Amino acid sequence: MMATTPERNSIDSRKEPRFSVTWRARLTLPDGQVHEVRVRDISEKGVGLLSDFPLPSNTVMQLVLGVPDLKDMTRLMAVPVRINSAYVVMQSHDFRVGATWIDLSDAVRTLLQDWIRKLSYKV
Repeated sequence: MMATTPERNSIDSRKEPRFSVTWRARLTLPDGQVHEVRVRDISEKGVGLLSDFPLPSNTVMQLVLGVPDLKDMTRLMAVPVRINSAYVVMQSHDFRVGATWIDLSDAVRTLLQDWIRKLSYKV
């Protein structure tokens, strides 16, 4: 199988690898509207979301991730973060949102890095 290089400036031209997850999250828009979204992937620099509603691009928003505890996968942790939406595109019946993390706390950054490390070792 031959690898393909993504087009420059395409939504798939990221420098760091993304890791697929199926987490739930709650997104709060700047006007206070709250939407349930699905987390489709995470990386060191950002997050990929799926939404039933169109979301604004280039907008800072509050996101609470439902992250499974690494030691007890039946337990979910509510992890608050801030993101900046880089793009929003329609894909099938969902809106695909790509966003970058903003000012992650050390504890949240460590948790996400631990998850990325765990996901990178999956076979």
